[in-house]
Amino acid sequence: MNERPTAVVIAAGGLGTRVAGWSPFLPKEFRPVHGRPGLLHVLEEAARLGAERAVIVHHPYYAPLIDWTRQVFAPGAQARYRQLAHQPAGHHPLTERMQVEFIAQHGPYADITSALNGAEHLNTGDVCLAFADNVDPTHTALSALMTTASPDTAAVLAGPFTVQGARTHGVIICTGTGPERTMAGLVEKPNADHAARLAAEHGTDGLRLLQGRVRLTPQLLDYLTTTSDQAPAEPKLSLALAAYARHHRVRVTTNLEAMIDLGTPDAVEMHTASRPEP
Repeated sequence: MNERPTAVVIAAGGLGTRVAGWSPFLPKEFRPVHGRPGLLHVLEEAARLGAERAVIVHHPYYAPLIDWTRQVFAPGAQARYRQLAHQPAGHHPLTERMQVEFIAQHGPYADITSALNGAEHLNTGDVCLAFADNVDPTHTALSALMTTASPDTAAVLAGPFTVQGARTHGVIICTGTGPERTMAGLVEKPNADHAARLAAEHGTDGLRLLQGRVRLTPQLLDYLTTTSDQAPAEPKLSLALAAYARHHRVRVTTNLEAMIDLGTPDAVEMHTASRPEP
């Protein structure tokens, strides 16, 4: 197993524009998945990775709610709640093993900003990035990425290609064979006709759907900083990754576990019910 970063940046800086009917009242990252907030699943994923610290970069609009959430994840908070609620005492490995911090996003609004804000706050150049609106209920996505990622190579997690899924994901054009590929290009959320043309040109096995997990190496972070400083309008992280991949290796790790996109209305409604953890 390769060396793993001990810090995770969790990007939660969006305003939920795809689910604008309710997101002004509750950040999409707090919508329940299997009866628990989606953000908690992402934190448990970071804890399972073995991370020592996690920093959540949130939109300033949600600062009052974040103040309450910070208390929930404070050391001993869960034990105090159980005592007040007259519930049996329990073990809380999430808050005992990992320091959870919150910072408001600052700078141009885009997902690159969240990545750079988080890495700067952690003061490290080798971190994992997880998008909080992409939830893996099995809590294995980051571990799957880092089990195969080389310490000095940027890497992304990606799922199998489907034409329907391409509407809401970046489509990665891969080189290589087997579960580990290299990014050769990326098309951001193509329509159905464009996605079908990509499949005809590259074959479905030569394509992957970008998922919300990235290993940010010092070299990639330097590139993102330069890109952010020079661009008139800050580009999406997916497009910056595609540009970076033209001159640097970006490993693509295939993930067969289903990820839940909390920014997609149908996905949110499907997973709000409480049910046992897998």
